[in-house]
Amino acid sequence: LIHDDLPCMDNDDMRRGKPSCHKAFGEATALLAGDGLLTLAFEAMANAKEIPADRAVLAISELARLAGISGMIGGQVIDLQSEGKPVDRDCIIEMYTLKTGALLRAAADIGCLLAGASTEQRAAACRYAADIGLAFQIVDDLLDAEGDAQALGKPTGSDEKNGKSTYVSFVGLDEAKQTVADLTRRAKSALTIFEGDTSALEELADLLADRNR
Repeated sequence: LIHDDLPCMDNDDMRRGKPSCHKAFGEATALLAGDGLLTLAFEAMANAKEIPADRAVLAISELARLAGISGMIGGQVIDLQSEGKPVDRDCIIEMYTLKTGALLRAAADIGCLLAGASTEQRAAACRYAADIGLAFQIVDDLLDAEGDAQALGKPTGSDEKNGKSTYVSFVGLDEAKQTVADLTRRAKSALTIFEGDTSALEELADLLADRNR
């Protein structure tokens, strides 16, 4: 998020109602803070002594893959290259899937890896994460188009100002809201493979779909 706010990225001055990191501390410090947090994540995973080494290595590899060019960074590149250019809806969906969706898939799959889940359970967890990730990004579009700037803690209308094509700009507000509802319902249905109480994950899917910030 620190990197996402930088002038060379989304150039956002506010984050959650407070000055973004580069506005508060300078661009160089913000860049280094983002880099430091990223490397700290791998340090924390490598130092988790209670996790079997083989599972820890798989988890670290998965995070590196989905945070890197095959996931979040790849999606951000598409985002930057798409500014001010005509792109189709498939490109928008690919970008969303590679950005937030990839990080959520990493979190879901890493949890399954560390717990020794089956291949089928890992696939279901990734489907859940992919669907709530795509829904999250579409809700972001909706909030930018019609959200309350005070509740968001940052100005709205930035997508239009930056010449960005979004899911909402392709299908309109009503269809975008229906897509969020469909994705949320599908995400929750993916959880049926798991035994035990999955209500917290179902509530998370609903929370992300219904958020106002």
